[in-house]
Amino acid sequence: MNILIVDDDNIFRKHISKALMRRGYRVTSVDNGKEAVHVAADTIFDAAFVDMKMPDVNGIEVVRELKEMQPALKSIILTGYGSIATAVEAMKIGAYNYLIKPCEIEEIESVIRTVNSHESGVKGQEFSGIYHGIVGNSKNIQKVIATIRKIKDSQFPVLICGESGTGKELAARAIHYDSIRKEKPFIAINCASLKPELLENELFGHVKGAFTGATDNKDGLLKVADAGTIFIDEIGDMNPTVQASLLRFLETGIFRPLGSTREIKVDVRIVAAINKDIEEEVTAKRFRHDLYYRLNVCRVDTPPLRDRMGDIPMLVKHLLSLSPLAKERATTISPSAMDILTSYSWPGNVRELFNTLSRAILLSNEAVITKGVLNSILPSMTGVLNKTHRASSLDAMGKGHLLESLNANNWNITKTAVTLGIDRRTLQRKIAKYQIKNS
Repeated sequence: MNILIVDDDNIFRKHISKALMRRGYRVTSVDNGKEAVHVAADTIFDAAFVDMKMPDVNGIEVVRELKEMQPALKSIILTGYGSIATAVEAMKIGAYNYLIKPCEIEEIESVIRTVNSHESGVKGQEFSGIYHGIVGNSKNIQKVIATIRKIKDSQFPVLICGESGTGKELAARAIHYDSIRKEKPFIAINCASLKPELLENELFGHVKGAFTGATDNKDGLLKVADAGTIFIDEIGDMNPTVQASLLRFLETGIFRPLGSTREIKVDVRIVAAINKDIEEEVTAKRFRHDLYYRLNVCRVDTPPLRDRMGDIPMLVKHLLSLSPLAKERATTISPSAMDILTSYSWPGNVRELFNTLSRAILLSNEAVITKGVLNSILPSMTGVLNKTHRASSLDAMGKGHLLESLNANNWNITKTAVTLGIDRRTLQRKIAKYQIKNS
């Protein structure tokens, strides 16, 4: 893929550019909007990452001009927390998505993969078994796709349940981009990444003077996404107060910005996701039962990878098709290496599989990913991987693998999370769940 980076922060731009080039992407980087438009006149790009605030031309104007020049180009806005609503405005005029700075290379590459996966799904299957980035022919994953096709044009909210790394956001995007709302904004927000007061403000907005520091009116994402879809990820971490406000909106379609006496009515479809046992959360009174019933009208359960192991060869083929370095080398995978992949429990699910394969592609000196390369990435698998793993207890496999990964990374939470292909918060929850201690 051909990537354009537009950012006046020299350190950030150079770091991201070098990281993407090491991964095999073709990267052009410029430090201002005018230069971005200039290079886009001569070069076709697949994706452009555009900083919102630049001294010459703002990000919205750059996105607009890039869209006019190259309609197929996917532009991703880079913004700070204070400019999220403005970034979403950019989506109305053609931006594909936005990322909140500072962002890591893993987040950027994940968006690139989503762009590539979405294009593959829209253009009509490069190979059998892909639907808007959802890959697989197994009974479990085809059930997910069938459910999405049934509910995609419904006005009811959707609840997506599944472990971390199973593709809940892919499912949410498939619901939106295969629906009658596909030309309208798709906005994703993660409850775990925002403090409760920030989350409420982002969703509902505020009026000038609503609180200290509120010097201007700010539209909430619900208003900005009118006629489109809002994806609320990790809704199990939503504060009870915000849960109550969201419930009222779901019941009436009306919300009131913070500090305002005026109610606003919008048509926004809510798609929520949770990686916890939501029924258990309701029983424990950590999640409102009335909100659960309101959300649970249309439900999609994304299966863990261990329940669709037959899809692994297809997932591997899909990842190799997305990786510029793998395509350049015509990378394949040896039968013994595939045996490892199809025998492992994958506690981090598809995200962990993709992370492992990405590292294997980088570490392979030849055009074939071998068993030896995989064993160097996952040393705990050497000599113990066999078909009996499939029948083993998930908790036993998960706890053992987590402990080995933590020890291998000297209990560095960030490094271990990257190794497993999960986020820090999910890893910490698993450590608490399995009662793992650093001995």
